[in-house]
Amino acid sequence: MSPDDVVTRLGMQMKWKTWWNFRIDFGGSVLFALFNVVVNQFYVPMAIRHGASNLEVGLLTAAPAIGMLWSPMWAHVMRGRSTKPFVLWPLVVGRLSVLWAGALLTPAAFLATAFIVNFMNGIQAPAYPALLARMYPPALRGRLMGYVRVAQGTLLIPLAYVVGEWSQHQGDRWPLIGAAIMGTLSVVLFSRVREVETPGPETAPAQPARRMSQILGHWHIARASRPLRIFLMATMATGFGNLLAGPIYQIYQVHALNLSNAQIGLTRVSYYVALLVAYFVVGWIIDTWSPRHAMFIGMTAYALAPALYVLWGSFSAVIASCALLGVGDAVWDIGCMSYIFRAVPGREAEAFGLHFLLFGIRGAIAPLVSTAMTHAMSLTDIFLVAIGICALGIAIFAVRPTPRAPSATVEAPQPGAP
Repeated sequence: MSPDDVVTRLGMQMKWKTWWNFRIDFGGSVLFALFNVVVNQFYVPMAIRHGASNLEVGLLTAAPAIGMLWSPMWAHVMRGRSTKPFVLWPLVVGRLSVLWAGALLTPAAFLATAFIVNFMNGIQAPAYPALLARMYPPALRGRLMGYVRVAQGTLLIPLAYVVGEWSQHQGDRWPLIGAAIMGTLSVVLFSRVREVETPGPETAPAQPARRMSQILGHWHIARASRPLRIFLMATMATGFGNLLAGPIYQIYQVHALNLSNAQIGLTRVSYYVALLVAYFVVGWIIDTWSPRHAMFIGMTAYALAPALYVLWGSFSAVIASCALLGVGDAVWDIGCMSYIFRAVPGREAEAFGLHFLLFGIRGAIAPLVSTAMTHAMSLTDIFLVAIGICALGIAIFAVRPTPRAPSATVEAPQPGAP
């Protein structure tokens, strides 16, 4: 069959090479699931069990944001070049580096590996969306990407339990090695994707004065848009509070509650179940009411998650808290995008650049601040501080997007909504 032949798959008409890319993407995501669970959910508790200090836990939690701080530089470097190598090679290096942590099982190895993985993620982060634009045609892109992510999310639910039991009985070495191998194989498979769409013409690299003007323009758009300005201030506060509590969750689970890896696996199952359910519910809320309503739900979930530790501080509270974090993360994913799309139509790229820049700043600072606070405050007191900062964000977001009337773009319901 010719790559340009049209076939009907999943209720959609597409070229054969689009269907090929979907199958490769789907298979790569399935292989990546083990790496996702081990590195994103178990890595910090593993490091704590192998002697990581509170400061090292803060650095481990901040590593993803620190790695993303370099993304704008890499985006500039890859302009005018094929983005596929900027996706594949950094991912191979980053995922193979997890073998080092699995082999040594020392705090230094965990820390060095985390920074290698996330520095490489910072390289591929701006390249991956550009590659996706070449993999799927615009009319089908959202649905095909959605199918891939729902399938992976469904697989993550039993995998979280399996990894917890595996590490409980066999130790942490083999889950880490297995994650490195499967993560690398997923990249090898993903390398077989074919470009479908031809990207638009690349513009010439910006001169220093022009580049500075573009950077300042990101702030100008916030000054010109009251809804966006309120959104950025609110998400900065609530996001900072959530990230402040991030490493404390892990420390509390291991040191205060002494949870086993199997029990931690159950809490991660709760997170993934809530995440999947929230994707569907939050999408319905956005379409039926508005992104602003969805954002209130996500911010409230982030504020309530540490509150459960303060009020109960039990294993069941951890499970419920992880479910709330799943809801918050789902809202932060699709709710933030929907809000920005409606708040500043036509200038989304600048708004997202500013949004991700602020994430990098708070993500690099908040975990280090909270782990430093453990030397002077109890874990419960730090949770209370995080709750207060999250509540501040909710209060800021409660301010009307416009002084006298609701914003027609980010607050008003869609046509036909009740």
